[in-house]
Amino acid sequence: MSINLTKPIWQPLIDLDTLRARAKLLADIRHFFAQRGVLEVETPILSKHATVDPNIEATETTDKRYLHTSPEFAMKRLLCAGSGDIYQIAKVFRQEEQGRWHNSEFTLLEWYRTGFDEIDLINEISELLNVLNIKYSRVQ
Repeated sequence: MSINLTKPIWQPLIDLDTLRARAKLLADIRHFFAQRGVLEVETPILSKHATVDPNIEATETTDKRYLHTSPEFAMKRLLCAGSGDIYQIAKVFRQEEQGRWHNSEFTLLEWYRTGFDEIDLINEISELLNVLNIKYSRVQ
């Protein structure tokens, strides 16, 4: 991401090329899953309870609800209800995660494939990364 610190404070720090690249990335992800018949879903961002993971701190709202740290729980409810293969590109929130590689708000891709084993999922991840032209190295 290219940030211009000389812009007036009201202007966005992100440049137009980065916005276009992000939009293309999201469109390519959606196309990848659409070609495979995976349904895009959208689940609630707010919940009455924080995450069940004790290592992740959720952000509490002023009305004692929580911003989700992952769409996992709601997506698994959809799976149990018979949704079949699903994916979601979701904004997620995590308290106390700030730094070079972490923001308290970020976009997360999560998907579930019924009938897939770990090898099928590894292959699908590899295919997705290749389609998105993301460079990666295999773990030996």
